[in-house]
Amino acid sequence: MDVLVIGIDIALIVCGLLAAYYAKQVGGNIGHKSIQLMAAGFLLLGIANILETASLKLFPAFDLELVEISHRLLVLFATVLILVGYARLARFVRS
Repeated sequence: MDVLVIGIDIALIVCGLLAAYYAKQVGGNIGHKSIQLMAAGFLLLGIANILETASLKLFPAFDLELVEISHRLLVLFATVLILVGYARLARFVRS
C-alpha cells in the first residue's frame, strides 16, 4: 500500500511539473499570469500530498490532526490559486 501511495504522490508531482512546463510554453497574450497561477496551484496540490505522506512516514510522532489540517490548508491554498487563475483568464478572454 505504501508503494502505491508514494507512486500516486509522485504522479501528482509530475502532473504539477508538466502543468508548469506547459504554462511556460503558452505564448502570446493567452500565456499570461493566469495560466502560471493555475500551474502553480496544480504543482502545490502534488506537493501537499507528498508532504503529508512524508510527514506521516518520517515523523510518526507528529500529531495526526496537525498533519491533516496542514495538508488541507495547502490544498485549499492550491485550489484558490487555480480558481484565481481561472477567474483572471476568464476576465482576460472577455476583454
